[in-house]
Amino acid sequence: MATYSKGSLRERSKGHWQARFCRTDRNGSSIVTRSFEATSRRAATLIMEDIRRELIEQDGDGASSRELIAYMLDYVDERERSQQIEASTATNYRSSIKHLARYLEGYSIEEITPENVMDVQAALLADGLVADTVAKDHRFFKQVMDCACEMGHIHRSPFNKATKPPKRRKPRPNALDERSRSMLLSVLDASPTTKQSVAARLGLLAGLRREEVAGLRWGDVDLVANRIRVGRAVGVSNGRPYLKGTKTEAGEREVVLEKGLADTLRSLRSSLGASARGDRYVLGDGDSFYTPDRITKDFTSLAKAMNLIGTAGKRATFHDLRDTFATHLISQGVNVKTVSYLLGHANAAMTLNVYTSNTPAGMESAAEALEGLAG
Repeated sequence: MATYSKGSLRERSKGHWQARFCRTDRNGSSIVTRSFEATSRRAATLIMEDIRRELIEQDGDGASSRELIAYMLDYVDERERSQQIEASTATNYRSSIKHLARYLEGYSIEEITPENVMDVQAALLADGLVADTVAKDHRFFKQVMDCACEMGHIHRSPFNKATKPPKRRKPRPNALDERSRSMLLSVLDASPTTKQSVAARLGLLAGLRREEVAGLRWGDVDLVANRIRVGRAVGVSNGRPYLKGTKTEAGEREVVLEKGLADTLRSLRSSLGASARGDRYVLGDGDSFYTPDRITKDFTSLAKAMNLIGTAGKRATFHDLRDTFATHLISQGVNVKTVSYLLGHANAAMTLNVYTSNTPAGMESAAEALEGLAG
């Protein structure tokens, strides 16, 4: 016969509570959760005690029913605690749970059907969420239900060949053309050496992501060999920055420093003097980060002031500097495998898929090859 712990209680939002119990039987232990409403902690405690009694009485041969949203929250909490996912990933998952809870609050994991999956998806799109966001919610939902199936908490996942996410439109790179790129470089050359100008150069001339720029330390900068080592990044979870690894293993790489960028970093290090120790952040203040959000806001202000428009017709963002770095190298004939390494992509196919069809040089090469084939 199964036994239940006394339980723990937490208030998820005002008036909304969750009770958690550890259920133990001869096969091992599992967590059982129940969500409910109560006007005070004392009232919630009494309800929790009633829930525990009900669980013990109804347990019988099988596990009690698990409430879906509580199950999802536990799923994310457990993976974050065990470091299977980054804190920023956990934040994204919890955002998906908020979307799904609009229409699935009160359902148990056993009740979910393929029809529920598609109805929720249609409702979220009708709410005005973009297809990419709903597709992300869909993938998370499937991940949780597949896990529930593998753990034996449900007999079959409601996701099948008919429950497809909405089609995602692959965004076109919004790289700067050569004229805009040169204009931006001229403005940066004429500007004082500041955090904002150095960050923009690191994106434009080294292809670093904003999170990688924020995490760069002076110990990663080799101004003799003109290289920087990219090995960490700054993530953001619940509005707070924290240090983490690069986006993928391939993200750990060495990037060649362009002469002007190397000179800028020398000038910055010289101005900082003894405070530019190896363990200090290049664009930080002491031990604190120049955060990814700050990098985005500062560059957005610059792009707006310059009216910087990319090749997709949209105002340039900081990430578009990375796209500019890639398209410029490819247009100059740099081997795609090398560009892939410098970007920290998992493989060259990813680089080919995103960038090569976008360059005039690529089209010229194709034309030359076709002429040779015809000849």
